[in-house]
Amino acid sequence: MGSPGKKQFPLRLDPALWEEIERLAAIELRSSNAQIELLLREALKRRGIKPALSPAPRRGRPPVAGSEGNEGEGGFVGDAPEEADEYPGRHPRH
Repeated sequence: MGSPGKKQFPLRLDPALWEEIERLAAIELRSSNAQIELLLREALKRRGIKPALSPAPRRGRPPVAGSEGNEGEGGFVGDAPEEADEYPGRHPRH
């Protein structure tokens, strides 16, 4: 159940090293995987190598098809309709 777009591979580590990574990850409120990635990036940076960051995944509700860029116009799934009579007992939005 890896993240989409991330390279997956088996990694064999010394159990004592793994325990320290897990301990450090818990202290810094990260997953063990995120901790390993951070440690690898820090090691590369010390060697003068700066890998490009992947774009962050989009968060939140997906837009309704055909309404890309209309976030302020009620273009999201689950937005209340403009007319209150579609949902009896609800007040119209102002």
